Amino acid sequence: MIFSIIIFIITLLVLVLIHEFGHFLVAKKFGIKVEEFGFGIPPRAWGKKIGETIYSINWLPFGGFVRLLGEDEEESEGKKISVKNSRDFRTKPVSKRIIVVVAGVIMNLVLAWILFYTVIVSQNFKVIYPAAQPAVYIAKVQQDFPAVKAGIKVGEKLVAIDNQPAIDIEQAREEIKSKDEKPLILTLADSDGNNPRKVEVTPKKQPNGDVLIGVIFSPIPFRDYTTTSQKVFSGITYSWDLTRLTFVGLGGLINDLISGNFGQASKSVAGPVGLAVVTGEILSAGWAAILPFLWFVGVISLTLAIFNVLPIPALDGGRLLFLVIEAISRKKVREDVEKMVHQVGFMILLALALLVTFSDIRKLLP
Repeated sequence: MIFSIIIFIITLLVLVLIHEFGHFLVAKKFGIKVEEFGFGIPPRAWGKKIGETIYSINWLPFGGFVRLLGEDEEESEGKKISVKNSRDFRTKPVSKRIIVVVAGVIMNLVLAWILFYTVIVSQNFKVIYPAAQPAVYIAKVQQDFPAVKAGIKVGEKLVAIDNQPAIDIEQAREEIKSKDEKPLILTLADSDGNNPRKVEVTPKKQPNGDVLIGVIFSPIPFRDYTTTSQKVFSGITYSWDLTRLTFVGLGGLINDLISGNFGQASKSVAGPVGLAVVTGEILSAGWAAILPFLWFVGVISLTLAIFNVLPIPALDGGRLLFLVIEAISRKKVREDVEKMVHQVGFMILLALALLVTFSDIRKLLP
């Protein structure tokens, strides 16, 4: 468990550093002074100034930050910032400030693409395809069995057997077995449940008495990229599919919170502690866990990109919202108002992070 925690901390550190490094690089490119490059949320545990930038590690490991000259209109290094300073963030054109703000999101997105491509290519362009709700999916079609002749494909969702809804894998197996060697009608759809079609298949009785059609079921679907265009864009389209799924889950979370179903909401979210536990479960498979772990890191990186671009105060998306308002109205939002909004947002996010951590710990208790 200690090893898993160390691996997770290193992974989180790398993801945060990559995100903040995007802000850092673009800010430097545009001549903006970077005052601090920090991992975690203050108070500061350790810091060292190298050149003009302080590199710090902070006590609350929930993220990171890059503090730019003039970004929050506060006293910097004991001296009042002058907006006339050519290296001040506020003096740059709004287009450049937008690029600086979204640079971290782009870095996390590109990292997710790279990791997903690595996993997909290593698995011969076949990859797990998470679904919003568990169902019955075709994970494998075995040769020399009726399923092949019926045209059943990997990745399809089993909707019904003889018009009886397929609820779970065990029920589907029992339903097929109960038909003996009589023809049955399967209702299939794509992994999202769309484009339904019906096929007729006759189960085949085995020497041991089992009645099979020659498929392996899974509670989650797999995506199989077959054409050249699908393979070329697989990492990007896979990221898009996961993004859609993330917003479906986010909608469900908001609905649970509004309806007061806090127990279900708690189950659907995880913080650093929960992610560390998942890391341990994945790594328990030894060397076989390399690809699943890379996939898991890709999901975390993509999630960081998604949530950082949402218009939430104190996150990149919150700052981006104010910059977009400025670009459209050609008038900057009052800096004291923007600062207050981000401070309130920061306190709310910190409180939520602590609540999620408490929830994760409680899940571990007997």
